[in-house]
Amino acid sequence: MGAATGAGGPSLRVHEVLRRWAPAYRQRFDAALPPRHREVLDHLQACRTPVLGGALHYCPACATRHYAYHSCNDRHCPQCGHTDADQWLSDHTALLLPVPYFLVTFTVPELLRLWMRSHPALAYRILFAASAQALQDLARNPRRLDATLGMLGILHTWTRTLVYHPHVHYLVPGGGLSLDGRAWKPSRGRFLLPVKPLSDHFRTCFRQALEREAPDALKELPARIWKPRWVTHCQPVGSGQPALRYLSRYVFQTATGNRRLTLLPNGRLRWPYRNSTTRQWQHVDLDPFEFLRRFLQHVLPSGFHRVRRFGWLHPAGRRAFNRVRALLHQPPVLTQAEQATWLGLDDLEPPDPSPPDAPPSPLNAIPRCPRCHQPMIWIGAWSAGQTPLTPPARAPP
Repeated sequence: MGAATGAGGPSLRVHEVLRRWAPAYRQRFDAALPPRHREVLDHLQACRTPVLGGALHYCPACATRHYAYHSCNDRHCPQCGHTDADQWLSDHTALLLPVPYFLVTFTVPELLRLWMRSHPALAYRILFAASAQALQDLARNPRRLDATLGMLGILHTWTRTLVYHPHVHYLVPGGGLSLDGRAWKPSRGRFLLPVKPLSDHFRTCFRQALEREAPDALKELPARIWKPRWVTHCQPVGSGQPALRYLSRYVFQTATGNRRLTLLPNGRLRWPYRNSTTRQWQHVDLDPFEFLRRFLQHVLPSGFHRVRRFGWLHPAGRRAFNRVRALLHQPPVLTQAEQATWLGLDDLEPPDPSPPDAPPSPLNAIPRCPRCHQPMIWIGAWSAGQTPLTPPARAPP
């Protein structure tokens, strides 16, 4: 590793790297690849190609044909999910409370990571359950906060160089709802909960969950895993907006966005990253197959939810959440049916009238020709599994 330099060859996006080397990687390692990894690679290789369907547009000004292919929308795809992430950030920003926030991070020891990588569905579920229980148990202690927390948790499994490093972040309001539900109990200044007892209780909760759900795995793991204190961090993050913005980057993507890498003359890929301690830019040079291996380590089990809410932020705790909002002089969060009940149907603004269904407008999908910037004409579209359209022999009228 060393300081990043401008030396190197052509620049490649992450998605280009994955598509270029995935066939050779699968040819060499396909027998050892988990089915889930093959599935994700299939999606990424098909993303924005004729395989998934698309639309054909024509520019009458310069006779350019333009194909717009569909996205795979796989949550691991570096070039998908940007719009969803923006909407998620907007929705959750609107729910922030007028209190200081804390970012609490739970990390498992290195000796446990190999087992977690081999059993991701069970391991990540236990990681969420044990860390959330540790936070709630300590917060409910009469000598601590003596209240129930609301927590937004997001699983991360990577470092800045894509090394496997499972941990979970919680964005936690600085305070909680009293156990009788009648009062808001604020935290003390820049302090939420003591980190050392929190770390020890997290370790205990994780071991107890393993003993219940995977006793054989507990027997096989080294006993020294349970002796040292596990790493837990708790830091104040002000209003919560900057932390929420950081967490939103990886809600609909995994490990990295579609950033640029440099293909070096020796065939290796230069991966730039910012050192978290020095805040200086550095780089690591990786063989393309090693880059794919690191990326695939972070593929989540099918159907696994990376984002989870606990306490009165859980979907089932909305009544308690509205109680918290009332105690903090904030309006409640209501469904449309509840708004109709409380405000009356006449008080609600009518929705904007929607035009009747119509074929997609080419000027909405692709407003201008990428070559001459004139409006383009929509020729047609096809779906996944259908034969792609071919340009017309003559220009359309």
